[in-house]
Amino acid sequence: MTNEFDEIMAKRSDAELIAILNSHEGDYQPAALEAAKRIFEGRNLSVSQVETAKVQIAMAREKDKTKANEPLTIGPKILAFIFPGLYLLAASGLYNADGYNRKARELRRWTLYGFCFYVGFVLLMFLISALSNS
Repeated sequence: MTNEFDEIMAKRSDAELIAILNSHEGDYQPAALEAAKRIFEGRNLSVSQVETAKVQIAMAREKDKTKANEPLTIGPKILAFIFPGLYLLAASGLYNADGYNRKARELRRWTLYGFCFYVGFVLLMFLISALSNS
């Protein structure tokens, strides 16, 4: 019996199939999991091939974890502070979509700092102007 996911799963590497089969419940549709299991069993992998694939999965997860915790450099922080706006918030979304979670958080934070700075500066100028006209 075949389903719509057989062709897709057949293109996956051994490591990807193992990751799919060991994923959290609800991450994949039941039909996709069935196809992955069927394709994986059809490959008749040896124990050493499975272990190699598990090592690849562990390395990929570590790489993703490192990527997610990478800090934002000083240049974008300064840019976000001086020129806060929607463009930088959109860039934050792109960072998040690419897996750079910490960079996205820090870019949003520095954009907010810049916005607050300018609001405070305008309020201070208004207050000084009002006091000097009195």
